[in-house]
Amino acid sequence: MGHVAAIRRRASPRSARIMLAMSTMLACAAAAAQAGPGPQTAEQALHPSRKGHGSFSIGYQQTYVNGLRTNDSTVLDVGEGTMRSLHLDFIYFLSDAWSVSAGIPYVSNVFHGSPHCPTTTPPQCRNVPPLDPPHPESNFQDDGHYHGTWQDWNLGLAWHTTVHGNYLLTPSLTLWYPSHDYVFFSNAAAGQRIWKLEPSLELAHQFDFSNLYYRARYSYFYTEKVLDTRLNHHRLELELGYFVNEHLTLRGFTMGKKGQGYALAELGPLTAGRTNAYWYHHDQLAKHNFAEAGLGLDYHFNAPYTLSAAWHQMVWGESVINFRHAFEMRLVREF
Repeated sequence: MGHVAAIRRRASPRSARIMLAMSTMLACAAAAAQAGPGPQTAEQALHPSRKGHGSFSIGYQQTYVNGLRTNDSTVLDVGEGTMRSLHLDFIYFLSDAWSVSAGIPYVSNVFHGSPHCPTTTPPQCRNVPPLDPPHPESNFQDDGHYHGTWQDWNLGLAWHTTVHGNYLLTPSLTLWYPSHDYVFFSNAAAGQRIWKLEPSLELAHQFDFSNLYYRARYSYFYTEKVLDTRLNHHRLELELGYFVNEHLTLRGFTMGKKGQGYALAELGPLTAGRTNAYWYHHDQLAKHNFAEAGLGLDYHFNAPYTLSAAWHQMVWGESVINFRHAFEMRLVREF
């Protein structure tokens, strides 16, 4: 184990088809940006806390989207928007091996493009085909202003163990559940408003006599059924990092999601001219497959605080928003 890592260990205890695309953009972004409740820093992944310890964290993410990818070579120009989110997360170790986690994001979105109309009452919706039946309970949000709300709770349980000496293995189970009946039928929706159950497995390892480390995390999401389908999907996260010194860590990462659901070309013809239940629920039925890559850093500036920052962008997508880039920052306080 490298000298830097030893110092750090002692210091700490994400046509019909075109019109469909317009209304999927930010709800897809919310799903893509949703992050798991695992360790927030490399240090936490490689050297977990002990019984009675844990961390609080607050993070901010801003994502810019412009268009929608029907496949990797086709991006439709259907409008643009911005998603902002504030993430609150907590991890606590019940014992040296077991930890619990909880978190929730506050999401605030805006979209500039064709409106998405639950009824024909708003002035922007007078020339839009009406839903049958209408949904007056779904507030109109596509007015060009930001709309914010709390999104989904995540509640997790994890087991931390060491295998073959210095490989950190962490299986976990996390429930994602909507905090309330927020609007999902909107270009600027906070999320999909469906529950998900996520079993996952993470492996982290620091190379011997080196400040280089890696970690890999695989998850399978089992989701709530909407109409005739589920959005069950696989998710893979990979990270490679380097401890520059006892304060600074640099990292590169990639993450991908692929699973069930409708492709936009399949879903559009089912919506009866954007008027039926398939149209109302399309954000909950589309695939949202994507891959992204990014760079980040962690700065352990004053025990027990760590400031993290990251920038990332999409590199592949299918039936999902095309986000130009996303930026995030997170402050972690260990105890």
